[in-house]
Formats: sequence, structure tokens, C-alpha cells
Amino acid sequence: MDKKILFYFNSLKPSGGIERVIATLTEKLAVNYQITILVKDEPTSFYTLDKRVKLVSLGNTLNFNMNSQLSRIFTAIKSVYKNTKSLKQFLSKNSFDYYYLAHPLNVLEFQLVRGINKKDTIVTEHGAPDAYNAIYKIIKKWLYPKAKVYVVPTTTDTHYYKSLGFPAQYLPHFKSTLLYEKASLNQNIALSVGRFTAVKQQIVLLQIWNSLVYEKKIKNWKLYLVGNGELKAQFEAYIYNNNLQDYVFLMPPRQDVEFYYKQASLFLLSSKTEGFGMVLLEAISFGLPCISFDCPSGPRDIIKDNENGYLVTSNNEHALTQSIMKFITNPQLKNEMGDKSMTISSNWNDEKLLAQWNTILN
Repeated sequence: MDKKILFYFNSLKPSGGIERVIATLTEKLAVNYQITILVKDEPTSFYTLDKRVKLVSLGNTLNFNMNSQLSRIFTAIKSVYKNTKSLKQFLSKNSFDYYYLAHPLNVLEFQLVRGINKKDTIVTEHGAPDAYNAIYKIIKKWLYPKAKVYVVPTTTDTHYYKSLGFPAQYLPHFKSTLLYEKASLNQNIALSVGRFTAVKQQIVLLQIWNSLVYEKKIKNWKLYLVGNGELKAQFEAYIYNNNLQDYVFLMPPRQDVEFYYKQASLFLLSSKTEGFGMVLLEAISFGLPCISFDCPSGPRDIIKDNENGYLVTSNNEHALTQSIMKFITNPQLKNEMGDKSMTISSNWNDEKLLAQWNTILN
């Protein structure tokens, strides 16, 4: 009989990177394992799940006020109480061979109900170490070393957590299940995909584009920002106030995100911090050259500086602008680095990753 794995996570309704990771991972594992995903809110997923994957819910919707850290703390405390009660009831009626936990709060709730242990608990990560507040860091330091394995998708973070005594294992994410083909790179479109939040810093891209259009007179390129989030109204106002309506476009997320990648000629990532940069892996798999701030981890595992794009010193807007200008003024460079992206993408070995997962689960 196939082993049973429970994925316990907050929600699959958002169109973010970790939700894409879970949808893809469960699809890969569903071939040989019985997969159940337990979420806290409605049992719906933005990304299509494999038909063999069972999606169930605790029925506890979690709504964080992203404009107030204090409010988020109280909401988290309240949610832990509610979720532990519901989780205890669920686990009393269902048993699994392995448990996959993907957020510090979920790990805490699981510890309070059942306990983290070296036999069957797998903890994983999507955010970088500096993306978590002090409380979450305490939870990680206390509970993550108790797990069977701590799956970390970036080399830098793996070394960091190993130095702290965590059972960290480097295991990058699978490619998203998309219809990949090389983009033609013949449209002057720069693309960025990500939730509209402060940490993603799309406002930097808006400011750069304003400079490109009105100071450098670059008016034959467009910027597509694909996503949604609490800063959408601010971005709309910036575009309107700076007369960028013909040059910058806020695009809604879509399941078939390849629709955007295939139109683009350049991919941009302006994040302050990244745990992996799933969108970068998707971008290079469409043959897009990429430019990203060199976050402490993540992008450097996918972008090879001066080969398939540029890693720019974090928050150096001038350097980011100069890198963009190199592609705008040199079409040959765009094509050469796009070809290199395809080469790097073709060497991304999903079969090897699956073999590593099978080793963990057996």
C-alpha cells in the first residue's frame, strides 16, 4: 500500500510561489504516494492540483492585516488556538506516514497537537532567514531541529541552517508544470511576477521605468507587473500620477502564467529578500535573460552573473537601471543571455530531485 503524506499549510488560494511549489510537489509525489493537503480556509486552490491529490480544510479562515504588525501578532495567536483544536480532531480520525509542514506557525501548531519528531516530520521553507520576525525565528530554533529533515531550496540558506545544527538538506524546487517553450524575445516587454508587497519592492521598478521613459526617453519598451496584493492601489496611483499608463501595466495573475513569459524579452526581480525565486526558474525555462537584486540567497542559485543575466547589489537602483539599459540598447546581448538561460534550465533535473524525495520518504 502506498505511504500516506499529509501536507499541512495555511491556504492554497493565493497565487504565490509557495502555493505553486506545493501544487507541483504534490503532483510529482502523487505517482507513488497518497497525498492529502490540509489547509485552514476554504479547500480551493488557485493552481490546478493533480486529480489524485485530496484537498481538505480545517474551516478556519485566516485573515492577516498586512498594514499592522501588532494586529497580525494577535491574529496569529488567536489562529493557533483555533487551529490546534481543529487539527487535533482531524489527526484523531486520520493517520499518515509522513507530515510536511511549510510555515513556523504550522510547525508550532503541529508540535502542540502531536509533536515534531525525527521519524515522520518534514519541515520545509520558502522564505529566506531574514524574512521572518523574532517570534518565528524562536519557533524555528526550538522546533526545526526536532524534525526528520529540514528541506531548504537554496545553497546559501542550507549552509546557514546547518551551522545552527538544523537537519538541513539542500533540495531545490521542481519546475512548475507549465507549457514551456522558448520565448521569441522579439517584443520589448520587461516582465516581473510577484505579489504586490513591500518585500517584493516593485515600487523600485516603477521608479526606474519612470526614469527610463522621461529622462532617458526610452518609450519603445513596456513593463508588465503581474500580481496582486495590498500595494496595488499605491502602484495604480503612481502610474497615473506619473503618466505611465502607456508604458507600465499591472496584469492579473493567471494559472497559465506562460501567457506572460512567452511575450517577454527580459525578466526583472526587485525583491529585498527571496527564499528561492520560483519565478526566476520559470523565467529561465522560457529562455528569458534575468536581472535581480542579489538577495542573501535565492537568485544566485538560478542567475549566473554575466552569463544569463545580472545580479545587482541589493537596493542599488542605479546599477539595476544600468543593467536594464544594457539589454535595451543591445539586442544581441538579450538573445545570447536568453540562450544561456535555456541551457541552464535544461540542466534542471527533476528526476534527480524526485529521487532525493523518495530517499527522504523511504
